[in-house]
Amino acid sequence: MSIEFTPYTPARRYLLEIAYDGSAYCGWQIQPHSPSVQEVLQTRMTKLFDRQPIHLIGASRTDTGVHAQRFAATFLTPERPDIPPERIFKALNRQLPPDIKIRSIREVPLTFHARYDAVGKAYTYVLNSGELSPFSARYSWKPIHRLDPDRIRAAAAVLTGTHDYSSFVVERAMIDDAVRTIYRIEVREIGNFCTLTFVGNGFLYKMIRCLMGTLEAAGSGALTPEQVAAILAGKDRSLAPDTAPPNGLFLMKVFYDEAERNGYEPEGLPFLL
Repeated sequence: MSIEFTPYTPARRYLLEIAYDGSAYCGWQIQPHSPSVQEVLQTRMTKLFDRQPIHLIGASRTDTGVHAQRFAATFLTPERPDIPPERIFKALNRQLPPDIKIRSIREVPLTFHARYDAVGKAYTYVLNSGELSPFSARYSWKPIHRLDPDRIRAAAAVLTGTHDYSSFVVERAMIDDAVRTIYRIEVREIGNFCTLTFVGNGFLYKMIRCLMGTLEAAGSGALTPEQVAAILAGKDRSLAPDTAPPNGLFLMKVFYDEAERNGYEPEGLPFLL
């Protein structure tokens, strides 16, 4: 893997794990006329490195309003100033706004790539069966109909495995290959909340939210597992229910080790971690 261009000789590459509340941002990636998480971080980091431009490469993109607990991104540093990783960690967390924080930092090989070296990701979506509050509404989706977690589990079993997920992706024409593997979908009940954690080798644009629209319909009894299987086999987005809103979705972890991916366990409600 080639090293991206920098106006300086790169000395080291670091891998960051980043937590952020996506409510105020257009997503991870820099966009014209809208604030992004990448832009906020790069501005602080460039200042930290004596105005030498720091460019972050993210493991993926997140949509407007989607949150993250351990988003992954890498960056190259110049030879000078030579700032130890623990100082980078502390300095960034002092300067960043409250809705963005660094969870960890470690050095990786110069040729490491945040996206292409990843072997999987975990996302958690939060459903709310209780009363909405200004706080729960920010981090969960309250469907209109009452949901049965066992019906959700039955439908989720149909959607796991290696499949063409064309029925669950927005802008399918812009994607060469819609085949992905979902290793498991874990459904857990935590008080008034129900969490669905998806662990897979990769996910398409808005794929989790599209899957959640269908799983919500299955949980309400509007779709049977057999109908969900037919939607999956149809490879047509128009066959599936509407896309779920972004506020209930959290990117939980990007994996660079298969054993870590295979052993990953959801930790509870993601907005309380």
